[in-house]
Amino acid sequence: MRRDFSLGKMLLVLGLVAGSAEARELTIGIDRVGSEAGTLADVVATLRWDEKAGQGELRLQAGRVEISALGFATRAIDWQCPLQRNGEDWHCEGPLSWAGGRAHPLSLRFSPAGLRSELRIGSARLALETRAAVPDALQVVVRQLPVTWLQAVAERAWKQGRWNDGRIDGEIDLLMPAEGPRATAELRFTALALETPDGQIAAAGLSGRVNGEYRGIGGQAQLRADFELRGGEFLVGALYVPLPEAPVTASMRAESTVDGWQLPHFAWRDAETLSLQGSARIDKQGAVQDLGLQLKSGDLAVARDRYFSGFLAPAGFPDLLLIGAVAAELRLRDSQLQRLHVELNQLGAIDPAQRFVLAGMQGDLFWDVEEQGRRSTLGWQSAALYGIGLGAAQLALESRGGEIWLRKPAQISALQGNIRLEQLRWQPPRDGRGTRFQLGVAMNELDLHSLSQRLGWPPFTGSLGGRIPAARYEDGVLTLDGGLAMQLFGGEIALSQLVMERPFGVAPTLSADVGLSGIDLEPLTAAFGFGSITGRLQGRIADLRLVDWTPAAFDARFDTDTQWKGKRRISQRAVEDISSIAGSGLMAGLQAQALKLFDDFGYSRIGIGCRLRDNVCRMEGIGSAGDGYTIVQGSGLPRIQVVGFRRQVDWPTLVARLKAVTEGQRPVFE
Repeated sequence: MRRDFSLGKMLLVLGLVAGSAEARELTIGIDRVGSEAGTLADVVATLRWDEKAGQGELRLQAGRVEISALGFATRAIDWQCPLQRNGEDWHCEGPLSWAGGRAHPLSLRFSPAGLRSELRIGSARLALETRAAVPDALQVVVRQLPVTWLQAVAERAWKQGRWNDGRIDGEIDLLMPAEGPRATAELRFTALALETPDGQIAAAGLSGRVNGEYRGIGGQAQLRADFELRGGEFLVGALYVPLPEAPVTASMRAESTVDGWQLPHFAWRDAETLSLQGSARIDKQGAVQDLGLQLKSGDLAVARDRYFSGFLAPAGFPDLLLIGAVAAELRLRDSQLQRLHVELNQLGAIDPAQRFVLAGMQGDLFWDVEEQGRRSTLGWQSAALYGIGLGAAQLALESRGGEIWLRKPAQISALQGNIRLEQLRWQPPRDGRGTRFQLGVAMNELDLHSLSQRLGWPPFTGSLGGRIPAARYEDGVLTLDGGLAMQLFGGEIALSQLVMERPFGVAPTLSADVGLSGIDLEPLTAAFGFGSITGRLQGRIADLRLVDWTPAAFDARFDTDTQWKGKRRISQRAVEDISSIAGSGLMAGLQAQALKLFDDFGYSRIGIGCRLRDNVCRMEGIGSAGDGYTIVQGSGLPRIQVVGFRRQVDWPTLVARLKAVTEGQRPVFE
């Protein structure tokens, strides 16, 4: 006869048979044996018993076995062991084998009070215990257990988690009443590794301990977990954390909802390096909908490497150095930022790429989408932007209209002059738009000689001034209204239509128009180590585009001022330099040897143009000369004319020629 049995009933039958003096051997076929621990199907149990000796032999065979608590299932189970009795207690221990596996010792103790089984596989121990008084309860005791064995248990709380490596020790108490499962655990884990299929969450080498509780009620889940972590590393989105060997504590409370998860509390504590706490609501796709977060770091130098590197690198600051302390409060509602409050204490930031430096940054920054008129102050002791030193400054700020405003202009000393910050408006990401800011700035009498030294330019003299009524930054693009004007070499250079993409990121780009007027050629050529030319220069560089500060395209044209009333002379060296740069020939009355007899020459016009596209310059002059183009048109006697014969010039070659000429070398033409 075949029937469904519980494991307790089956063992009870075998016990009654063993207590019968007449019985010598019994075989029972059972369709299914079930308990809270799991089920066995197609079971054949054979008992041989010697009542006189008080012992016997038990053999269990099953076509299929499932341990529901562990998610374990296999076929062709065969367990044989010597059976012993001590009053109402029974004990049996022997080798257990299954399809495709080697035999491992399995022990079983059972009595009317309950059942305990223990399986040993190498150094791993797995024990299951049930009690008759609490039929829905099961205790799992593990020692050096591979974490992969508990995949099914973990999936009940986190379906996306894949547990790849590590070992655990501890106890798990399972209760499976009709209203839903419950579990509590006290576990220690070593070298834990896990990941999700989308790669957004991963961990390796984690060690520590966890005290947790899980409840499933009405199809919903409640989860509590308290961690102590020592060593290892983990990744959550852009957050990458290499953990220290010193203990880091974390805690979480979570409740599943029809829309996702509610986290009424979570916390993280890493000594003075970083502490945070808050609450959150997460949707089914894992996106944070609501968030309240308080964060504090007393040591940004350590926190930068341990917590912020994953955010800094994509933003273009992979090697940014940070010092000082920071505290922050952040609130999100329906995925929209509602409040931001940041307090800085002696913050220092150094960009090894020499784009900026900040020292002694102090104060706070407050923004709230609803609260109006809240004031804050932010300042620094010293700073630098692309090597240009900036003096101390204090910014008086106010939160209103969902933006941060500058309450009054701020003066910043720079390059023996000053920069006046006239307006500032900042808005964080909102309604699908990225961070936006707008500022207005005026520059007065900035010394060009100092600027040249800091930027490695030739020693220019003069000053830089101008006003930018509004500079707007949005979606990684900086656009400047108005323009900049530099007074130098007796004339002016004006920049307009200035737009920068990724100004502090990877491969920044810049586009602008540049105009030149009234430039005195004599000090200009002297500053660049070029042959002497007198006169005035005017010109333009239209549609200029720089990529990573290297010219990619422009349309440039430079001409001498034909209305200038002074002398127009060009030195013998300047003639040679122009000829060398343009790959020119000399025409109209002078051979190369005769040229050396004169120090300088008169000219009526000088003009040259270059249209750069695809790393090639299309050259032009003040007119055509056969297949070439005239660069210098002589005047008087001796008469000189410089002609370029190559209309298409490779841009890197042209740059190399310019560099060679300004360094006193003669380019080589092939």
